[in-house]
Amino acid sequence: MVRADDLSLAGPKTPSRRDVTVVRSDGSSFVATVHYPATSTAVNAPVDASGGPLPMLAFGHGFVTPVNLYLSTGAHLASHGIIVIFPQSQGGLLPSHSAFAADLASSMDWLAAQSTVAGSPWHGAIDGERRAVAGHSMGGGCALLAAKSDERIRAVIGLAAANTNPSSITAALDVRCAARLIVGSQDTIVPPSSTSAMYPNLAGPAQSISITGGFHCGFIDSAIVFCDAGSITRAQQLAITRREMTEFLLLYLVGDRARCGEVWSDPPSGDGVVQQSRRTPDLDGNGRVDGADLTLLLSAFGSDGCVDLNGDDAVDGADLAQLLAAWSA
Repeated sequence: MVRADDLSLAGPKTPSRRDVTVVRSDGSSFVATVHYPATSTAVNAPVDASGGPLPMLAFGHGFVTPVNLYLSTGAHLASHGIIVIFPQSQGGLLPSHSAFAADLASSMDWLAAQSTVAGSPWHGAIDGERRAVAGHSMGGGCALLAAKSDERIRAVIGLAAANTNPSSITAALDVRCAARLIVGSQDTIVPPSSTSAMYPNLAGPAQSISITGGFHCGFIDSAIVFCDAGSITRAQQLAITRREMTEFLLLYLVGDRARCGEVWSDPPSGDGVVQQSRRTPDLDGNGRVDGADLTLLLSAFGSDGCVDLNGDDAVDGADLAQLLAAWSA
């Protein structure tokens, strides 16, 4: 498989960011940082909603890790047309994982509501139906908790996702949306065995990506106390992470079906990753097997496209039977 373009590079949009105060349903609030397509790179620049309304993603930070250490990730995804919100809650030494997972969902509820408010910076800019979650370490585990609890979430990405309390490994059993878990092979803080325990539990279309030589703190922009190191540089790991996140989100959150081959084919040699994949009849990754999936399969009937469920290099009656057997709507 040859990649059509280098998704580790910035997209066509200009990214900016602003801090906001998110109000929960109970009236309490927390501060979050939003990265978004804008008219300039200046902080608080006006939103560029051209081609919108735009999908959104809530990103969970790691344990005691400031959200400004994910600036490059937020700006990159915004440049590809995704609004990314980073809740700053639960940043202390005794975080509540369930509360942080709830804040990931609350932050997207707040953004979706703001899109309907005249005079809001986000007015008309956000598609409240296209939601994803991601996170690093603690935040990765909490992203899985959020995906279990909120069926509106279409995709989840964990970067060195940690097991949480309640257990994100157990929660994965009820995560039905598309999921991609990314880990560094030399992570000494949240070892790859954590991802290895989560991956087989995932109920929907799932992938596990191991970055060869990657490390735990290679997912953030600079080191913090007690950081580890790997045999590749932070810049190399961040570039791989940007590519792996972006292609997955373009397929399952943005809905760019042209990315299907990039996501599901074996990675090209030299990509620096080892990939495991498990397909399901939920071809669009939204947690249901329904008419949308049937349409995707029938449109590829007779081909050897990426909707080939049984891996026999053809989309045929056997794949159709597998899809119908899993029908959920």
